[in-house]
Amino acid sequence: MTGPRKAQVVPGFRAGTWVSATHQIREQLLRGIRQGELAPGSALPSERELCEVFGVSRVSVREAIAGLEAMGLVSVRHGRGTFVREGSAARYEDSFGRYLELHRGQLVELLAVRGALDRLAAQQAAVAQQAAAAQQAADAQEGADAREGAAGRPPERVARMVEAHRAFLDAAAEPRPEFDRIAELDVAFHVSVARAGAGGLLTVLLTDLHGLLTESRLITLARPGQASRSVAEHQAIVDAILAGDPAEAGRRSDEHVARVRRWIADFRAPA
Repeated sequence: MTGPRKAQVVPGFRAGTWVSATHQIREQLLRGIRQGELAPGSALPSERELCEVFGVSRVSVREAIAGLEAMGLVSVRHGRGTFVREGSAARYEDSFGRYLELHRGQLVELLAVRGALDRLAAQQAAVAQQAAAAQQAADAQEGADAREGAAGRPPERVARMVEAHRAFLDAAAEPRPEFDRIAELDVAFHVSVARAGAGGLLTVLLTDLHGLLTESRLITLARPGQASRSVAEHQAIVDAILAGDPAEAGRRSDEHVARVRRWIADFRAPA
């Protein structure tokens, strides 16, 4: 008789970041369960394997697994391992609600940090656009308006940000939107804003932080009307950056993240 199949470590698992190891492990295991990469009935990687993948202690791994057990997504069989429960993916959203009510404070705090970094990224991108516009005007006066970057075209990094926004817009407008894809494109847009301002460290920090918030982002975007609101708010951020207006870009970014924070703070799981 063969034993229960063992899940492979979820593709995309990343070792430590500046956010708590317990939170990172829990979020990525949640993602694997929801996406079916950690299938019902399969065993999670062992504590030792998870410690090696994440470069953390057994304490962090055990805390993350305890959180999943409290959500009803896994069962711990002492001496045998931890197994994904049947129907885990189907009950994911209800479990998320219970998880959110238990860990709301941590998510709101992470969103506050994200808001500050997103605001700085938007402001820096607007400054970069402002400087490029000034250079283009100077080039035009010198008769160099045929040069690359002239004639009002945005810098390459800003142009890529616009492309990232359009990709998010197109995905959100699909008749049957794929919310996994929309969540990925949402992250890509915000990271592209950081890159538009040429902020190396800022880009790294936002990439890590947005990745850790993917699960809460997915639940938010899947709610009716939320993706279209994000499209409109992203457009306002893009418009302010293209106008070279750092203050407006920062304000629009603040408004966007503040709405998400309010939604998380006010969310109540169904009784």
